[in-house]
Amino acid sequence: MHASFKIREKETPEIIGLLELVTLGTNGAQYRHLDTAERIKEADNPLFLSMERNNNVISNVTFCRRANHWYVRYFAFSLKFQSTGVKKSKGTSLLKKELGDYFQSSLDGENERGNVDSFYAYIDPKNEKSLWMSQTFGFETVGEIATQTFSRVNPEASLRVHKSEDWSEVKELVESRFKNYHYFFSEQTSKPPFYLIKDENGEIIAFAKGSISTWEIKRLPGKAGGLLTKIIPFIPGFNRLIRPKRNVCVVPEAVIVKDNNPELLAELFQGILKLENKNLILWWTDVNDNLYSKVKDEVKWGLLHKVIGVSKANIVQRSNTKSTSKQPFYTSGFDFI
Repeated sequence: MHASFKIREKETPEIIGLLELVTLGTNGAQYRHLDTAERIKEADNPLFLSMERNNNVISNVTFCRRANHWYVRYFAFSLKFQSTGVKKSKGTSLLKKELGDYFQSSLDGENERGNVDSFYAYIDPKNEKSLWMSQTFGFETVGEIATQTFSRVNPEASLRVHKSEDWSEVKELVESRFKNYHYFFSEQTSKPPFYLIKDENGEIIAFAKGSISTWEIKRLPGKAGGLLTKIIPFIPGFNRLIRPKRNVCVVPEAVIVKDNNPELLAELFQGILKLENKNLILWWTDVNDNLYSKVKDEVKWGLLHKVIGVSKANIVQRSNTKSTSKQPFYTSGFDFI
């Protein structure tokens, strides 16, 4: 690769500094992750591909290498790289060429860091930078993700909802449920905490693995998203659900509910909020996931859902082969926080 590009298996302070400054989104919701320094250290088998000048990281692509399928975790540009003028044109052309060659050579089996059968990512179709990445490097849309909120100003406790650290207790249940989903890898899913409900016979009838995420919200989705972000701190009730400067939410994944029972799902989610002393859940899930498709119109999702509805993101992929399987895509909560 060009001398401006560096490949590392360990993050540097400069890479973290760049990623901490990134605001995600353009025309829709806009937000910034406040847990980046922590999350980047939790990434599974990461690879950092950076474009650097004068010891400054001006762009970074971070991959999580999951078997032969590499997830594009970050795709970030510094403000200097985005400035106007000739430098932008030259920088963009160089980035386009080198990354294009990197994707192609990797799929051709020429990457010494590992075999690659596919690259995949989640992009907001309203995000111009994400669309540029997808279209420029030959990624194709292969699925759709729903961002479903579940909020309660005063979540109700459930004595049946328990928190566990024991992956061995739930491993068989989770792996049997999601083993045929596209891009299911258990490395992140197997990290606690886990939340579950058991029936009187000790059978697990509801389950979710959870993560806690902290964001700065600059703009909510929707036409009035910018205005809402400014006035919500002054609206009773809403100001417990959204705190723009430092918003904390629970992110579930591997959600399993017996018989796709919407009341059981609501009990699980409310119980999680009560246990964690939080008010908001953000659940990313394939729109074709069996559970979600059955309960999406049956659950009372809460006040925030009534205002902003459900946002959608595209699953994009560049692959050696085109899968004909109709199975949904597994969505790891870690990939969104």
